[in-house]
Amino acid sequence: MENFEQLILPLLLVALIGYLLGSISFAIILTRIFAHEDVRSHGSGNAGATNVLRVAGKKASALTFLCDFLKCAASVLIGYYVLLYVCKQCGIDDEMARLGMYAAGFLCIIGHMHPLYFGFRGGKGVVTAAAMMLLLDWRVFLICFAVFLITFLWKKTVSLSSICASFVYPFVTFSVTYFLDYRVGTLPIVYVVMATAVALLIGATVIFKHRANIRRILAGEEKPISFKKES
Repeated sequence: MENFEQLILPLLLVALIGYLLGSISFAIILTRIFAHEDVRSHGSGNAGATNVLRVAGKKASALTFLCDFLKCAASVLIGYYVLLYVCKQCGIDDEMARLGMYAAGFLCIIGHMHPLYFGFRGGKGVVTAAAMMLLLDWRVFLICFAVFLITFLWKKTVSLSSICASFVYPFVTFSVTYFLDYRVGTLPIVYVVMATAVALLIGATVIFKHRANIRRILAGEEKPISFKKES
């Protein structure tokens, strides 16, 4: 695309901002505040809201969920508006500003998983991925959330629910953007390809981070969620 090279540095900038924001591990911070513990030393060892619930209780877990969601939402919005400004200055189609959402959001997820400030040991990216999914396409989010909710009501296991939602994410993204947008002429095919590729990358990354959970699920050893703090 003409003038696309002018987007490269802004994309790198918003990706860096996304990673730095994602590296703020609220699971670690809030568990230290509420329980004076490192959440990674307990339970599953994961720095995420579910493990915070086990270690520090419901209040800390709810705050972790909210803060993780908001940090990715902030990253995605920063990415979009920075790229939108550049597109307007350079005479590039405003639709290309959505690239900033993908760059900043995905790197926020990576930062959450491998936080710079906490020895690169973080969470599994479920909440941050959900935030990115919602801001990119609420239709895709609702379908994937329905898969998560149905699985959770069935098995009461957050990990299995997250894996199932992550697995269907790229298929849902393609179906929605192709059949509901591209076929009626509201989006170009390049956007369908881009959105599906990013969804596939995010889904695969989240599933990979759950590989230990997958082994426990197959062995019948994965524990269902409990809303009581572990003693």
